[in-house]
Amino acid sequence: MSSRYKRRGKSKFIMIEGYVKRSAAWRALSVTARAVYLELKWRYDGSNNGRIGLGERELATELHIGKDTARRALQELVETGFAAKAKPSGFNVKHRAATEWRLTEYSCDVTGELPTKAFMRRNCEKITGASQVRTGASQVRKTSEIEEKIPHRRTSGPVKPDFEDPQAHLRSTYRSTIGRESDAA
Repeated sequence: MSSRYKRRGKSKFIMIEGYVKRSAAWRALSVTARAVYLELKWRYDGSNNGRIGLGERELATELHIGKDTARRALQELVETGFAAKAKPSGFNVKHRAATEWRLTEYSCDVTGELPTKAFMRRNCEKITGASQVRTGASQVRKTSEIEEKIPHRRTSGPVKPDFEDPQAHLRSTYRSTIGRESDAA
């Protein structure tokens, strides 16, 4: 890759696209998984997607969390589709290599694979299983009860206004803001 994509002499920043933050998968992520995602994104420099090296132990010391918590957060990112393992780790005496990761919102710089954006295809029902473990069964039960009470109907034409709750007429609102008395009085 050419150096025109690098930010020379400027401070580094992390940009999260709006569609990522508004996705149902992002809302279903735990706080720890969001922090891990930000750490992965911090290590992405624009030309190393698929070679972002980040091990569980290094992540645990960086975020001041336990190894098991780091492992669960990375697994959660993989399950929701935000990240994918590009190269698994090898931890033996001669060759110690951390796992190399790929962010699915960008194309892979190693293989040239297009961005999959798998997190956008995740359905809320699939993610509630993971959130059920985090928040408890009562929280998931409450949201499903609320969803059942909301009436859903298909509209084949334009939506008509609901006149059960009358609003003030525009003329009376305009006159009262200028200082005149309204005709309704």
